[in-house]
Amino acid sequence: MSTRNLTMVIHRDYAQNHELGFAQNPTQLSDNSFVNMYLHHDGYPEWQGVQLANWIQANNNICGDSSKLAAKLVHDMYYDSCYLYCKPDEIDHQYTYVVWTGERNDIWVSCYDQYESRCVFVLKPDKVVKRYYNKSYADGYTEWDKLNTKIDG
Repeated sequence: MSTRNLTMVIHRDYAQNHELGFAQNPTQLSDNSFVNMYLHHDGYPEWQGVQLANWIQANNNICGDSSKLAAKLVHDMYYDSCYLYCKPDEIDHQYTYVVWTGERNDIWVSCYDQYESRCVFVLKPDKVVKRYYNKSYADGYTEWDKLNTKIDG
């Protein structure tokens, strides 16, 4: 069974005037997303949440530039069951992850469960790893910091 998920990159300014801030349903901000990247497998926080958080930490040098970060995200996380959509509600998926950009050293990640209409978490990447890292998946997590995919910020 697949746990479908979508990752968005949104500048933090779009959350500042909303009462829920980063915890809001991200589909409300789809017009402001730099990318809507659908991944067909392993979307639960213990996998995709940790993968995304580790990726952000390895690419912190570009986290202040939303468009560059979105392009790099698609480049690095692409696989055969990955697709890009204009709007997040065009595809059925359980989890929507948002990388909140804008401040180079102050990046946040949110996870919203579309099936339950609730925010699962809003955390800094290191806290996502601390909370959701699963030892049984340790051999499968990508070691983003050891790959030669870095670009200058």
